[in-house]
Amino acid sequence: MENQLDQFREVANPHDLPEIFHYWSNRYVRPRLNSVCEADNIPEFFANAFFAAAKACSMDSPRFISIGTGDCSVELAVARRLTEMGLSNFLVECLVSSPESANRVESQIRDGGLGTAVVPIVADMNSWQPTPHSYCAAMSHHALHHIMELEKLFEAIRYGLAPGGLFATNDMIGRDGHMRWPEALVWIESIWAFLAERYKYNQQLKRLERNFNNWNCSNDGFDGMRTQDLLPLLVDQFHFRSFLAWGGITDVFVDRAFGHNFDAASERDRSLIDFIQMLNDRMIDLGVVKPTTMLAVMSMEPCETQIWRHWTPRFAIRMV
Repeated sequence: MENQLDQFREVANPHDLPEIFHYWSNRYVRPRLNSVCEADNIPEFFANAFFAAAKACSMDSPRFISIGTGDCSVELAVARRLTEMGLSNFLVECLVSSPESANRVESQIRDGGLGTAVVPIVADMNSWQPTPHSYCAAMSHHALHHIMELEKLFEAIRYGLAPGGLFATNDMIGRDGHMRWPEALVWIESIWAFLAERYKYNQQLKRLERNFNNWNCSNDGFDGMRTQDLLPLLVDQFHFRSFLAWGGITDVFVDRAFGHNFDAASERDRSLIDFIQMLNDRMIDLGVVKPTTMLAVMSMEPCETQIWRHWTPRFAIRMV
């Protein structure tokens, strides 16, 4: 846990991403988000779930919980959007793992001018327990893959949700440690073989990787320790109202480690990303490669599921 906290203690902006990521996500992820989740961005995705849950739960003072807040920027954006949607007298509790994170969150709240609508709470997500039926909805933004006791956490979320409550998440569902499965790795290594060296510098680990290193991010801290368990556990515990998944091959080239090596203003670089994305989609269509990232809204009651193509939650699970 100390190793994990050290990784984020000095991180000023954990959401900083390469420009090529924004080119790719706006061209490929955003239209799917519009279609499946009826949202235009991540804060709106969570806000829509919170608003729907608040209406279903009929609480006079709706309470929401965010599991594993980072710098609280997403939660603050969600709170602002809820206010714009006409929701009032609500509270978003943000579980953070360290006093340093809580201090950053309090600073963000003051700067955001949201008063007491958002509050940080220092807690261990592995052992957190809510009071029964206390929340209209829960959210988790890229935090579940840092948590070891997923079974206990999902039970706690179910226990804390009021009837009609919702659980929304944006998280990683690939191989443990964010490694590539062999069927995705073979494509990445093939692409790597014809890339110029300027694309192969790992900006996070500060090293040139002439051969792609299938790095295990769980070597330090808890990053991705149980990533491949996430989706199967959620499928067992919840019903999905919406599910959108992507990644497997493309994310290696657009994320923080190597994405900064690509020039979003270059037609050549954009075309390469377009090709890799086309390949990724085709491999998922065929069931050869499984996606590594998901957006999902879940309930405890049976419901219809909005999906992209035929990519259901069960289809997205890789049988280990």
